[in-house]
Amino acid sequence: MSKLSARATRAALPVLAVAALASQILACPQPAFASQLDTDAILGIAESERDDDASDRPDIEARNAIVVGSDGTVYFERDADAQVKIASITKVMTAIVALENSSLDDEVVVDHAAATVGQSSADLREGDVLTMEEALRALLVPSGNDAAMAIASTVGAKIDPSSDDPYGVFIRAMNDKSAELGMKSAFTNPHGLDFEGWEADMHSSARDVATLFAYAMQNDDFRALTSTTNNVITVTGSDGAERDITMIERNTILGRDGNIGGKTGGTYEALQCFVGAFSREDGGEIYTVTLGSDGDEQRFADTLALANWYYDHVVAYPLVTSEAMAPDGSALVARVPHAAWTDKTVDATVADPMGAVGVFSLAGPVERSVEPEDITGDVAVGEDVGDLVLTQDGEEVARVDLIAAEDVSAPDPLSWLLVQLDRLVRTVTGEPTVAPPEIVGPAPDIATLSPANG
Repeated sequence: MSKLSARATRAALPVLAVAALASQILACPQPAFASQLDTDAILGIAESERDDDASDRPDIEARNAIVVGSDGTVYFERDADAQVKIASITKVMTAIVALENSSLDDEVVVDHAAATVGQSSADLREGDVLTMEEALRALLVPSGNDAAMAIASTVGAKIDPSSDDPYGVFIRAMNDKSAELGMKSAFTNPHGLDFEGWEADMHSSARDVATLFAYAMQNDDFRALTSTTNNVITVTGSDGAERDITMIERNTILGRDGNIGGKTGGTYEALQCFVGAFSREDGGEIYTVTLGSDGDEQRFADTLALANWYYDHVVAYPLVTSEAMAPDGSALVARVPHAAWTDKTVDATVADPMGAVGVFSLAGPVERSVEPEDITGDVAVGEDVGDLVLTQDGEEVARVDLIAAEDVSAPDPLSWLLVQLDRLVRTVTGEPTVAPPEIVGPAPDIATLSPANG
């Protein structure tokens, strides 16, 4: 401002020009900035309580978001239960209802309502005929509203052939499926438009969208459709002539950074939205939802920020943490009690001493325990003698076979009698009647471990 004032003094810049310039600057859309909110929650606990370092928190601009594992674990959420508009993410529900009530080779006819719906289009024309598989690709790849309408009328007629309102039948089926999945969402059309005559009480939430997409990804046909790179469909026009339609893929991160599918959405009220599935080695499959991002680039930036945040916090937890060697020369992992003795154990190892399991570092420390087999007879090298169990925050994250690394004999008759006498004395004195299981080697500090995908 001081430079501007100096220049104004020297050059006598007209005040009106300055005002006009300022008004233009203020009128321009301001860039969106990512944010970290105290109300954001990791593993169900708000940051106002967790107080994680900024480097351990997602930095996103989306108004609503969630990251969910394939097992249902919610790793991150931002206002995930707010019921908002989700625009064309609605088409995920459309696809599922269609897949569960029709066949991929069913015939779909494009009627006038479908051909004239407007907005995002697969370039279908009135009278076009195509297969359900091609209609679903037209629904998901370019987010075709025309395909959504054609699918709804076609599938609605299959659900209730006696109805004179197949479109209405389909919308009811969408809401029935929502209720079946425990969602609080409401659907009033098959495409997600919420303006120019399509205004209605339709809504969903980031949590509901994650529930829906996780369910959809269990369907092999949906998985194939959302991950396909085939963007050409063939339709038969009303004149009987075939034509190819080349479609534009709306999911611009497909195949990037582990993205294996997703669905975009965007309207003036919903802003830009995306639900995606990611899969990376050692990190498993996750589903991310971002609703209300400001712009196409921002929604994908938010999405990748969430995916990278999750995978960057999946660390490789080693199975073997000691340098001790077992009698057979393998890595010593644990000592497993031999139940026929009061004081003997069996040295045990694992099949892959260099193995590690991926665990989410922000879930807290990992606890290790031994679940022994009930060993009463002779044990030979290589036999299964129990399990090494890893738990985190009370949940089991891995279970690995423990394998005998030495031969241990059961007691002979005389030894057996002496063992029984010893066991009786131990029972009276309150001492353990079998040797305790033992894990060999220190428990690693999870904060010092490297990312599993690093």
